[in-house]
Amino acid sequence: MMSNAIAISPKLVIPMLRATSSEDAIRQLGGLLVSDGFAKATYVDAVLERERDYPTGIEFPLCGVAMPHGEPDGVLGAAIAIGRCAGPVSFKRMNDFEQDIEVGLIAMLAVNDPTGHLDVLGKLIGVFSDEPMCGQLLACRDSSEIARIINDAINGRG
Repeated sequence: MMSNAIAISPKLVIPMLRATSSEDAIRQLGGLLVSDGFAKATYVDAVLERERDYPTGIEFPLCGVAMPHGEPDGVLGAAIAIGRCAGPVSFKRMNDFEQDIEVGLIAMLAVNDPTGHLDVLGKLIGVFSDEPMCGQLLACRDSSEIARIINDAINGRG
C-alpha cells in the first residue's frame, strides 16, 4: 500500500516561485525532482517537450494552474514538485493551444505508473477545484504547509 504513495515534501515546494516563463518554472521544479533523486535530468527536457505538444494550463475557480508531466521514462520515483508563483507565469491552455493562461500554482508530476498518473491528476484537479483548499494554497508561503495540504489530498491522510 505504501508503494502507491507519491512523495510530496517541503523540499519539493517552492512557496514563492519566481519564473520568467513556463520553461523556467518547469526547469526550477524539475531541478528539485532531479536533486532529490525522483527523476533523471533527461526527464525535465522530456516534460518541456511534452508541454510544447500538450500544454497543461487550466483555469480553475480561483486561479490558473499548470500540471506539467512527462512519460515514465526518466522517473526514478513518484513525486510532485509544487510551485506557488510569486507572480503570474504564462502557460499555454490545455483546451486551446493558441491561448495563454496566467497560472498561480504549478504541480509538476514525476509518476512512473501510467495509470497512476491519471489518478494523481484527478486528485490534483479535485484540490484546485476546491475553492477553500485552493485558497489556502494561494495564501500560504510556508513550504511545509503547502506540502501537507497536497499530501493529505493525494495520499489520503487526515
